[in-house]
Amino acid sequence: MDREFSQQQAAWPSPDESVPAPSEAFIREAVSRAHPNALRVALYQATGDPELAAMELESRPVWGGTYFQLTLKDEDLERLRDKAVAFLTRLPAAEAGAPDDGRLRALMEAFNQGPVSDFTFEMGREELSFDAFPRGVEWRNEPSEAVKAAFPVIVIGAGAAGLTAAVQLERLGLPHVVIDRSDGVGGTWHRNDYPDSRVDIASHNYQLSYMRNYPWRHWFATQPELKAYLNEVADRYDLRGNIRLNTEATEARWDEASASWHVRVRGPDGTEEVLVGRALISAAGLFNQPNLPDIPGIEGFAGPMFHSTNWDQGYDWAGKRIALLGVGSTGAQLAPRLARDAGSLAIYQRSPQFVGRRDGYRDAVGPEMQWLFDHMPHYWNWYCFALFHTTFDVDGLQNYDREWQRKGGKVSERNDNLRAHLQAYIREKVGHRPDLLAKVQADYPPLARRLIADNGWYDALLQDNVELVTDRIERITPTGVRTVDGTERPCDLIVLCSGFKTERYLWPVRYEGRDGLTLEQAWERDGARSYLGITVPGFPNLFVVYGPNGQARAGGLMGWLEIWVRYALRSIVAMVEGDIASMSCRPEVHDAYNARMDRALEDCTWSAPDAKSYYINEHGRQNTNMPWLPGDYYAWVKEPDLADYELRRRP
Repeated sequence: MDREFSQQQAAWPSPDESVPAPSEAFIREAVSRAHPNALRVALYQATGDPELAAMELESRPVWGGTYFQLTLKDEDLERLRDKAVAFLTRLPAAEAGAPDDGRLRALMEAFNQGPVSDFTFEMGREELSFDAFPRGVEWRNEPSEAVKAAFPVIVIGAGAAGLTAAVQLERLGLPHVVIDRSDGVGGTWHRNDYPDSRVDIASHNYQLSYMRNYPWRHWFATQPELKAYLNEVADRYDLRGNIRLNTEATEARWDEASASWHVRVRGPDGTEEVLVGRALISAAGLFNQPNLPDIPGIEGFAGPMFHSTNWDQGYDWAGKRIALLGVGSTGAQLAPRLARDAGSLAIYQRSPQFVGRRDGYRDAVGPEMQWLFDHMPHYWNWYCFALFHTTFDVDGLQNYDREWQRKGGKVSERNDNLRAHLQAYIREKVGHRPDLLAKVQADYPPLARRLIADNGWYDALLQDNVELVTDRIERITPTGVRTVDGTERPCDLIVLCSGFKTERYLWPVRYEGRDGLTLEQAWERDGARSYLGITVPGFPNLFVVYGPNGQARAGGLMGWLEIWVRYALRSIVAMVEGDIASMSCRPEVHDAYNARMDRALEDCTWSAPDAKSYYINEHGRQNTNMPWLPGDYYAWVKEPDLADYELRRRP
């Protein structure tokens, strides 16, 4: 954990510490910054005041019109704040612990000001995190220690998913080892340490449910914060003894006779060994293989050149001529920081992106808000629920509405409204520069590619030392970048923001399943496929976290990582308790699921022909996102259905 973060964390009081009561002015400032509806329901839970339940709500756009959130009407807002200040000034005893299901649904309905679906209730209960392990996996009929010892598990990857798997395995008492090729835990947040790296999902939605009320420094956490957070997971749950760093898996082979995976690994000194596990969890993630652009002459550039995942922290780019290749999420995030100190910055853009407003994107949480999280009973829980409630509302946002199109619309009413919001924002930022406006206006549907948070992108483009180049690159010379119009722009440094090989799931590990089948053979027709984004026929006891077409349509990734891990661990529990040697997805189940998925994807914006992105694989098929609405998918992955699997027992 970095020193600055440790000091600030120590400076924040916890509710059980003996600290002087803050002034009323401090409390009022904290309350004025609170999420009104989360504060209202937290106070209602604590006091039962019927006036709070009766306050009326209205829907307002947030994040540039991407979502809508329920908030109080202005006439009730000051009344709520006065009640909250009065409560916090005296801090009487409040309802403690997790409310029962009836009470919890009533509170959710108060938040929603109307009935909530079973999905909202079930997943919302997990997001509220009233329980210590809301997505925990438990034994139904706990086996003996000898039976547990006979079922070791291998986990590949020590990022958020791998650490979560380790936490669950520790709780279950199953032997396990976590291997990672990096020299530290944290996965993508260990490797992606380029300047100004940060998450574009709200911190309190991009967190693990069992790390309650973590003191985030920013509403959208920076890479150092996220790295510290994941290191805190490893330390708090004492995981490091089972983690082997600087260790790379090279091959995984299924052995039918022993019903186990034999995983060949290479250690830090180059020594190879074979690890044996009854189950294998791949938590390598989607963004683990950097994509290096195939541009003529790239290997002959004489100056420094590095990918965003391999940043040279010792290189001083101040005053240098920099070429930035790629303007996806990373490139657009990094460009403003480079522009601040570069002598010149040439940004090479193949196609424009939708870069939109993200409320509070660079704002610090601050001591008032952390005090409120620590001292207002239930506020942290309901704030987390508020983010879930808002960001999971994607109905009509990413699907074509054929009736709307027949009336002249482009995609759907909601998607077209989002497009109007985004275009208005772009005009607000660079509309006075018609030449620039023409270069940054995207013509594909919003969300057909990942929507990018504005980290100062448009402001950077307006700087005198920045040039946005949209001509195609012809080649890289030893001293610069030449475009097809014959212009060569000299540069001292090339920064590659060319993304990742997202279509290469589980690569470069060679997986050989039952009867010698390899993943390359299983996926040779049109790329990687899976059942539920988790399992693959012919590869027993293998569970993929964040697998093919597994990217959910809404919500923070951390929550879904926990859900995928839970599915894997509940499958393992079922095998151990049922004395099952192996479980392998039935081919007919897998094929029917994928056929339904292909049909559903036809109505999703990601498959738009004019929106090429990392979502599309080399076969032209979208194999990153799933088409299902979150509620449907959640019901399928909450608990494994063993009827979907071929179960084998030892001979």
